[in-house]
Amino acid sequence: MSIRERRIEKGWTQEELARHSGLSTRTIQRIETSKSTSLESLKCLAAVFETSISVLVHEQTMTNQKYNDKTEKVQLLKIERDALEFAQSILSNPNKRENKLLTKIELDALKYAKRLLASFQSKTSS
Repeated sequence: MSIRERRIEKGWTQEELARHSGLSTRTIQRIETSKSTSLESLKCLAAVFETSISVLVHEQTMTNQKYNDKTEKVQLLKIERDALEFAQSILSNPNKRENKLLTKIELDALKYAKRLLASFQSKTSS
């Protein structure tokens, strides 16, 4: 459970958690957005949530890892979707007039994008 989840479970705002813990609201915001947390801040939060520092450290590490994994995957999938939609819009109904509008550089770029897309898809499906 993240610090944010613990705060919400108690029904507190960030300001209320700051007041109970003796930390600033900005510090609470930084902690909740997966920024690094000082030992002193963790001590204050552990006391407020009646848990150990090691539990909070473990939870923060797990939350940070999940956040980073999700963010990377979401961005990668959006890049894939954008590239795929673009390539499909150009290549879906190839007729001679449309292909003549594309320069050799643009065609090479599309081929490269397709190879990149295939590479990204294989990485995200595993």
